[in-house]
Amino acid sequence: MIQVVVKRDGRVVGYNEEKIKAAIRKAMLTTELGEDEALIQKIADRIGARGGERMTVEEIQDMVEL
Repeated sequence: MIQVVVKRDGRVVGYNEEKIKAAIRKAMLTTELGEDEALIQKIADRIGARGGERMTVEEIQDMVEL
């Protein structure tokens, strides 16, 4: 489970699922299908559960894309 996130500028911050969900939502809004709240939550849950204790923003982004 993710505890901390290493930002692109090197800062270390606590994991915030709401920020992940907001980023997923913004990406979904650029598609024809729009946002799907159930899918957003499913993706965020999977990332939170499968991620390591310390992850970079880039690693989280890669997991979202998959």
